[in-house]
Amino acid sequence: MNTTDSQAPAARDGSARDPFAPDVRAVRVFAGIGLLVLAVTCVGTLVVLLRQAYAGDGVPGPLADLALWSLGLSGLVGLWALGIPRDAVGHRVRCGAVLAQYALAVAAPLLAAVDLA
Repeated sequence: MNTTDSQAPAARDGSARDPFAPDVRAVRVFAGIGLLVLAVTCVGTLVVLLRQAYAGDGVPGPLADLALWSLGLSGLVGLWALGIPRDAVGHRVRCGAVLAQYALAVAAPLLAAVDLA
């Protein structure tokens, strides 16, 4: 009878691994999916900005620059959350970065849609 089947899987350093510990891989997957969401929201933002520029008075909304900054920052935060080493930051910091990535990506088309004219 093998007794290692009933024990928790061993970590790389030989110690017992906690099965309820937060997993960095899952957060990295969500960061990667966030980069795909960023690509979709980038296209949506550009469509909104071009529609405003051609349909109205020829000027995009007043928050167009802020929307583009939001897209850029979302990409940077997503790449940071995806690529930072496992032991560099805590799990909560990485989760917060992924949440900020999604919030910035979704805010971009909403900011671009603001047109006061």
